[in-house]
Amino acid sequence: MSTLALVVFLGLAAPSRLAYEVPKDWKAVETSSSMRLAQWSYGAKSEIVVFYFGEGQGGSIEANLDRWYGQFQQTNGGPTRERAKVTKSKAGELTITRVDVEGTYAAPVRPGSAERHNEPGYRMIAAVVEGPSGPWFIRFLGPAKEVSAGETSIDLFLAGMRLE
Repeated sequence: MSTLALVVFLGLAAPSRLAYEVPKDWKAVETSSSMRLAQWSYGAKSEIVVFYFGEGQGGSIEANLDRWYGQFQQTNGGPTRERAKVTKSKAGELTITRVDVEGTYAAPVRPGSAERHNEPGYRMIAAVVEGPSGPWFIRFLGPAKEVSAGETSIDLFLAGMRLE
């Protein structure tokens, strides 16, 4: 059904390692930047990424939520924050803050770039996973239809996270 993937932080001294089950329908791909700890594709255009910047690095939960809201535009021009769904849960000793947003994906193409994506009908389920050597950041991004089809798998992925 799924394969076990243990993430080992190469070059990072982390007292705990994040472990998780990778859903069978996710296809491992080479990470596209050093900020990406692991990366998979889902469907034709969606991707799932695990980011880790070091213990206590990467910003607060609220700062990340605000950044993710800012990556989406709404057709009515309203704020994405008002349409976002934020939930908190636990996976063992990990605390997970999950956000679900939809709209036109308009994030910079590369960090610091003035060029922006313009992808209407996109959806992102993202999470901040807090633990003793975290936080880790998880992002599932793609066309709304694909992300909706994979929502159960990302939720099982998050719920199954543990430290080793």
